[in-house]
Amino acid sequence: MRGKRAQLKANIMKSAWIVWIALLVLGAALEAQQKYTGGIVYGPKAAFNISAPEGWVLDNESGVNQGQPCVLYPKGESWADARTVMYAKIASTEFEDVNAFVVWAIKGMMKTHGKPKEKIASGKTKDGRDYFINEYPATKTYSQWERVGYIQLPHAVAYIVLSSRDKASYEKDSGALEKVLKTLVYLEPKSENKPK
Repeated sequence: MRGKRAQLKANIMKSAWIVWIALLVLGAALEAQQKYTGGIVYGPKAAFNISAPEGWVLDNESGVNQGQPCVLYPKGESWADARTVMYAKIASTEFEDVNAFVVWAIKGMMKTHGKPKEKIASGKTKDGRDYFINEYPATKTYSQWERVGYIQLPHAVAYIVLSSRDKASYEKDSGALEKVLKTLVYLEPKSENKPK
């Protein structure tokens, strides 16, 4: 009898520790997902600020190793395994014109994506800049469903990519791209004070 009580007590203590550790890990994960609601994307000629739409997380750490310093994904998911993700960037310094950049991007994606549906939507950013969205449906050679929002900035091009693993996720999540685009605000680059 005494041995069974001791064993029961040990099992209860072990279970309590497991629950405590699980709550600690869950709390840390939830805190990390609520850490950033907005972020700044920097480039050599421009910068911009965006915010995550409701139900999404903006993360400036998870995509860094892949060259994506500003990524977004649905709450409760992660950059690595989310059904839909977004990332925000500024085009290479060789592109200052949005139309020239889009021509180059389409040419580069033609082999895998085929011809996109151009300018399926358009609107204005939070600070009144025009944006438009191209859609890149999945093909036999590329399984991702994507749409890209393009924004002309002074001397630079901003773009935000939404990419889904399947059509159902794309149809469910694709509206989040416009929500992010509507939060975008251009930030003027700061010139360094150089001693004379």
